[in-house]
Amino acid sequence: MSVDSLPTLFQWARDNLLKEEALAISALEELPIHIFPEMFKVAFTDRHTKVLIAMVSAWPFPCLPVGTLIEDPHLETLKAVLDGLNVLVTGKVHSR
Repeated sequence: MSVDSLPTLFQWARDNLLKEEALAISALEELPIHIFPEMFKVAFTDRHTKVLIAMVSAWPFPCLPVGTLIEDPHLETLKAVLDGLNVLVTGKVHSR
């Protein structure tokens, strides 16, 4: 295994956090906002629906770039994003 094929510390931490959905969801309030876009992309691609709902409802930016991720749409993933938006719009979540 070459050094180039090893994951970075950030990639390793992100992937391990996403494996533990409950931990990932509870950690969202403490995550630095610059981590959100990449973590969202991986959660979307790997279909972590519970994490997606929580991430969308805690999204710290004015724009949520879902359109660029929908190359091969998956119904459950899209439903999770919409559920997160519903939570955000109805105000059932605490803001960062």
